[in-house]
Amino acid sequence: MGPFLPAARALFAGCTPVPDSATSRVYQCGDSTVWLVERKAVPAERVLTLARARLVERLGERVVVAEGALPLADRSWPAARFAVCDAEGGGTEASTPCRAGGYLVSVAGPLGRQRELGCVAKNNAQPAVARCLELFEYLAAKGSPEGELLDEQAMLLPPRLPWRSLAVPEKCQPSESTSRAGRIRCDDASFVWSVYRPARTEVTVRWRDQSVSELRAALPGAGPVKEVACMLEQQPARCLRFTAPTARGPLVVWAGATHWDDRAVFAACSFLESEEPAFPAVCNGAFSVP
Repeated sequence: MGPFLPAARALFAGCTPVPDSATSRVYQCGDSTVWLVERKAVPAERVLTLARARLVERLGERVVVAEGALPLADRSWPAARFAVCDAEGGGTEASTPCRAGGYLVSVAGPLGRQRELGCVAKNNAQPAVARCLELFEYLAAKGSPEGELLDEQAMLLPPRLPWRSLAVPEKCQPSESTSRAGRIRCDDASFVWSVYRPARTEVTVRWRDQSVSELRAALPGAGPVKEVACMLEQQPARCLRFTAPTARGPLVVWAGATHWDDRAVFAACSFLESEEPAFPAVCNGAFSVP
């Protein structure tokens, strides 16, 4: 179970969806990280250029890219195989010591859109690359496995949890907002949430722990996780708290999951540690300390 459509749950088992923007998602799936961007009025060649720029921003200039094609959803699409390797000049062979590898591809979607798909496989390991390609097949054919339309006009505004609306503080903005998930970003803080049904205690705890693990992986230098008593959406809960260094000082992250009627909600709020013990407005009162 999880935040995915029934037809996608088995394939995306163990994956954590991360709201990236109104038109994009990132899926953290162990050693494989996959992203999907729905683009309007952008030709396939341009989509691959944008995907490559995103890749270089994340992995650095040492990325070596080989143009090619990938068969997905019963057709062949423009693609690129890439790797970041230790050998001089790099390489895309699995036998070369690499810290990452994967694919970029542009696939035609509905309504004249292009779907930008990308994956990063840790160590360029073949099992992780194969996992990327399995997920690509679904994303190419069906788009978001959460069943949400990735479109700026489809954003729910104001953003909301199923039981209440959320405020967007001044100088903050929602980067994603649907009936299942969302994120509000500010300069030094953010609030992210996701909801699924039906709620099951063992799944919720596993979902919380995996989501926090992925959050820590995205923050270099993150410290150990501490479990603390908290209130989440006015429900008693066990929250996970950790810090990570930033140029503006330590960033603190609070995360937790709880049940509300037949739904489970995961929420995380990050902000500068100097603001504790208070929670900033972007957290929308979701967290409190008993």
